[in-house]
Amino acid sequence: MVMPAGWRAVRLWLGVAFAVLCGWLAWHVGNELFRFIWMGDEGEFLVFVVILGLLAAVLIATAIQPSPPSEGSGRWLVRAAVYLCGCAALMLVALWAGTAYYDATDCPTGDADCLSLLGGMVWAVISVPVSVVVIVVIELVLRRRRKVAQTSADLGG
Repeated sequence: MVMPAGWRAVRLWLGVAFAVLCGWLAWHVGNELFRFIWMGDEGEFLVFVVILGLLAAVLIATAIQPSPPSEGSGRWLVRAAVYLCGCAALMLVALWAGTAYYDATDCPTGDADCLSLLGGMVWAVISVPVSVVVIVVIELVLRRRRKVAQTSADLGG
């Protein structure tokens, strides 16, 4: 489905506005007076800033990528934004899953000195190379499909 040019401009400006807001929030992440809602030891503020940045990246990517994809790689900018979002989501899920696992196994009493969050962070770091491998496999499959389609088009079939 092709969107009118006006919607592209709306996505672009909304994405730029979200990116500016994300940058401004990231700049003020250490300002305790600004962070009156979130306490300094909670991670929800950081998650909010990351999600806002990813939303800005997707909006900008879909706005500046040409509608008819150029020959060869297709909509690579949109795929890159989606890969970035998927990697961030996998890291967040791995962090929560790892923390919950170590909370249940190593800290059944709910001890405040438990380091279950550190275990979750290790799981999140491990999810990055997993994401890279998945992205490489997806890109290789897409490249092979483009080659087969191009060969079929060249042969007239």
